Amino acid sequence: MGEMTLKQKIGQMIVAGFPTGELSEDTIRLLREYKVGNVILFSHNIDSRNQLKGLCDSIQRLVKEETGEYAFITIDQEGGVVRRLPEGSVSIPGAMALAQAGDKEHAYEAALLTGQELRELGINFNLAPVLDINNNPDNPVIGVRSFGPDKAVVTEFGCAMVKGYLDAGIMCSVKHFPGHGDTAVDSHLSLPSIRKPYEELEQEELIPFIEAFRQGATAVTLAHILFPRIEKEHLPVTMSETMIQGILRNRLGFKGLVISDCLEMNAIKEYFGTASGAKKAIKAGVDLVFISHTAGLAAEAARDIEMAVESGEIPISRIDDAVERILAYKRRYAAPNTATGKKSLKEPGEFIKSLFRDSIRFTNREMGYCHLLGEKPVFLSCFAYRSTLASSRVMEDLLFAAYMQERFGGAAYSFSIDPDSKEINEILEKIKDKGYTNLVLGTYNGHLNRGQSSLAKELEKLKIPMAMAAFRNPYDLDEVGDGVDKIVAYEYSMQSFEAVVSLFKQCG
Repeated sequence: MGEMTLKQKIGQMIVAGFPTGELSEDTIRLLREYKVGNVILFSHNIDSRNQLKGLCDSIQRLVKEETGEYAFITIDQEGGVVRRLPEGSVSIPGAMALAQAGDKEHAYEAALLTGQELRELGINFNLAPVLDINNNPDNPVIGVRSFGPDKAVVTEFGCAMVKGYLDAGIMCSVKHFPGHGDTAVDSHLSLPSIRKPYEELEQEELIPFIEAFRQGATAVTLAHILFPRIEKEHLPVTMSETMIQGILRNRLGFKGLVISDCLEMNAIKEYFGTASGAKKAIKAGVDLVFISHTAGLAAEAARDIEMAVESGEIPISRIDDAVERILAYKRRYAAPNTATGKKSLKEPGEFIKSLFRDSIRFTNREMGYCHLLGEKPVFLSCFAYRSTLASSRVMEDLLFAAYMQERFGGAAYSFSIDPDSKEINEILEKIKDKGYTNLVLGTYNGHLNRGQSSLAKELEKLKIPMAMAAFRNPYDLDEVGDGVDKIVAYEYSMQSFEAVVSLFKQCG
């Protein structure tokens, strides 16, 4: 590190993204001119397994050539609603579904399979698992990405997945410190605030993180959240020396990489500015800053950080400390084709299908219960939508009602994400007095889109034997009584649909 220039050191601390399936001219220029040493990949960068492998190879060649070090190639491959890998790749259920399946060893194997898949494709750093405790049902951004509302479950399953990723030979980052579960604001869109004192966090939100640190978590992602009873300067955790140096480093003793969430999220971009936010984050103690979409903003941040160091605003010791830590982890995890990680003995396809089957069930009935559809069922569902920018892109032609009709016959109707009273009445007219033997309703965050909840309650009044599947947060199921057979399904995907079909077929 002693021979590195200041520009090269700062480049090691930046993670940049780009909009296409190949390195754009802007991105190549950014990596060459500012010596940016790391990238983040999203679904829009990925077309196929072969294309992804080639892209990762080209990134590593360019970064090694320009910086002398290999790149961290990062991705959000949580499973469930946040998945980036192409079709045909390992794609596990999300955190809440894994916890529902009830076996932490299966969670470990799911992470191990994901980690070895990432490594084979050229990715060495997974931005997972989520250790947020989902203690606010109205949380629009965490929800099923969490293992649930119970701190013991989050700790047990989260730490199992940390071990799985590390055993696979890749970096992982637990998130979002010190906890993003108890908020009703999505930090992609605005700046949340949680008015809890440290002592309260210590008894709840911090417990999974503390145990993950003890078990060797390599990195932690900070939340873009204000904690005004801890940090008095109206700064989010990402820019708070009190939270990073005072609590995370000194009080909790975390020795790994401290990384930011994306600084182009509105919580930072609108309130502080992306480049200014990056400078403040590094000054406060962040090692890796993520500027995940715009090369121009990454370049601006690099310039601002360099000027801040030259002026003495940021001590060079702060830069050296971060870069020394980054390079130590890179030399262990970043070099391609040197994986020494453990290989899972599970056959991925069947194992993952079994995880979906184990997690998706009737929540108000005994295990093994089967709902009989009769000869003339009717199926209803909303269209898929992207409920948060953290989620992966949806398949717009995927429709649960039509999928069920293809397999069981009967009728199928769709409705909008938040139907008004007129649309609800139109649906009721299509259903009532038509002789349907059964009614199956699929919702998607109906507890947040109240029109879906209203529709569910009206359908329940028809007294047709009814089942309801919640495709995302399970809290939708609280909107109807226990006379309805309730299925928790966690994600609006073909894999979930298949598991739901198996529930209806198991006694016929």
